Amino acid sequence: MSVTDEAGAPTWVVIDAETTGLSPKEHRVVELAIVVLDERGNSMGEAATLVNPGMDVGPADGHGIRNEDVHDAPRFDELSGWLVEWLRGKVLVGHNLLFTSAFLDEEFRRTGFEMPHVPAICTMTNAPRYLPSLPGRTLEQCCAAAGIPLDGPRSALTNARAAGALFGTFLAQRPTLPSPWVQYIERARRMSWPRIPMRDFQMAPRAEEEWEAADPEQTAVVSPEMARMAAAYAGLSSGAAASDVDVKEAPNPEVDSEFVADVVEDAPRSPEESGPVSAYLGALDNAVSDRVLSFTEAIHLKDLAAALAIFEAEQSDAHRQYVRTLAATAWADKQVTDEERDDLVAVGRLLDLSETEVDVLIEETKPDAAGGSAPATSGSSSSSEYEAGWYPDPYGQGGLRWYDGESWTHHTHAS
Repeated sequence: MSVTDEAGAPTWVVIDAETTGLSPKEHRVVELAIVVLDERGNSMGEAATLVNPGMDVGPADGHGIRNEDVHDAPRFDELSGWLVEWLRGKVLVGHNLLFTSAFLDEEFRRTGFEMPHVPAICTMTNAPRYLPSLPGRTLEQCCAAAGIPLDGPRSALTNARAAGALFGTFLAQRPTLPSPWVQYIERARRMSWPRIPMRDFQMAPRAEEEWEAADPEQTAVVSPEMARMAAAYAGLSSGAAASDVDVKEAPNPEVDSEFVADVVEDAPRSPEESGPVSAYLGALDNAVSDRVLSFTEAIHLKDLAAALAIFEAEQSDAHRQYVRTLAATAWADKQVTDEERDDLVAVGRLLDLSETEVDVLIEETKPDAAGGSAPATSGSSSSSEYEAGWYPDPYGQGGLRWYDGESWTHHTHAS
């Protein structure tokens, strides 16, 4: 399949990837999708394929791909030359693009080539500029705020199409391309890409049949070392020998909570987030969105932070801000039950926050008499219960923020 020139010059290339996990160094790309757009954002061509990662594909709950699906799929080194021809001369676009780029960087490096620093536009980090009432970071939230249906089965191609449509709404809001996007186009067309030999390979589209997720109760810690680490993380003595831990009965510190997933869906993004931190928290959103944040995912978040050049102190601040925002959102119904508190503590534990620290964050975000109960974010089912007024800031900033009856505004004042 090749890119056509029928609708005009191919200018933007939207890319999305599914991965076996969160760590660019430890995990691999398992699905790639590309949509090429012309100057105005019209689709000119698209392609998608599963990728054989050469390792276990990881939990199917996150991406819906099974090991047997990728058995005959091409490896990344087989399709790398093909991929470069799609990317060459175009500006890279994607949702949480820093996350995708971190994986592409590592994949190209494994093939012996370096991916150039391509001009890139992330729809997630640009969304607040074009969608001022946007509640959060996820592609679903951004598309809902822009009135874009997220149609199709869960897949990288569905996400790439949606991100392309979202980017198209950004382009349509201005009569001319916003700076520095014009410069991005010229830079992309002058960019030198490595000449990677083209190899024959067979595309492997995602199977359309329904799949069933594995029973989590059948998933066990598979090594004494992992059992020891899990036991230590769950609060047991860190000095316990691996042989002292029953592998099958090792405590499972993962979070499996519909409440947490719902809170993540409604939680607002902080206006103070930097691009790398936003990308990091966007990946964390996705890790929690399947209602499971596992111990191993929490460990691999450190690898992701390193790939995004986020220092340890900044990562710790991001974790506190994340749990603070979840706690503030949990108060939307004017209560945090014991069960909900336990779920927030479990999330905090996986993010290296102590139970005491989480309790402090829960207490700090509790609605007070002066400010009233903080409403849920725009788009949540309970936000219509609240009138316009000043409320404790849901983004974790000091003071109060104005809620206009439908969404948060940028107006704040000290409490």
